[in-house]
Amino acid sequence: MHTGEIRTVVFDFDGTLHDSMYIYERAFNKGYQVLVDEGLVPPRTFAAADLADFIGLTAEEAWTKHFPNLPDGAWERAAARVGVAMDELIENGTARLYPGVPDMLARLKADGYALVFLSNCRLDYQEASRRAFGLDVYFSAYYNAEENPGKSKEEIFVDIAQAFPGGYAVVGDRYKDLNLARAHTLPSVGCLYGYGTREELAGATELVERAADIAPAVERIDAQLG
Repeated sequence: MHTGEIRTVVFDFDGTLHDSMYIYERAFNKGYQVLVDEGLVPPRTFAAADLADFIGLTAEEAWTKHFPNLPDGAWERAAARVGVAMDELIENGTARLYPGVPDMLARLKADGYALVFLSNCRLDYQEASRRAFGLDVYFSAYYNAEENPGKSKEEIFVDIAQAFPGGYAVVGDRYKDLNLARAHTLPSVGCLYGYGTREELAGATELVERAADIAPAVERIDAQLG
């Protein structure tokens, strides 16, 4: 059991635990086709490299940032199609976690940490992932963007802090995760294998190259705090 100050570890999901581009690329192209069929955008096929910046954002943030001139309701229709496709690919077993994730989560739980899921995702996506990957074995609670409309991760964290004991550590692959850590003066682990750049993760307490390295990083940080 750990002996440091950290008692709760807050995890991002996409790009941190879930290798989401494995299914997002094909799902996004189905959503984009909705706009093509409506005559709103030219035909195009997007590759994974084109879509990395979408991961970790809410659907509204991603679509309005990259397609700012769509008419009212258009991005919502495209995003809904993406969501349906993502959920189907998770439910049918196509989706995958990064190598080493289950063992890493199991190690942290066995160490006595409470694990909390915090993602800018939809509720249905979260629930499909819970079932497909057996996440309830590891996680004590789930927080998502859909059930907290208009709230940033640092705002949602206020609810987490009321429900779970401190201290806390944050694990994620995008600037939004580091924003959470900075806002509440929390230690953080930045995941370089995800979808954020090294520059946006530069302020993390520790950087890791593999999901399997997260548990040792949390343990090192905790030992330093203790």
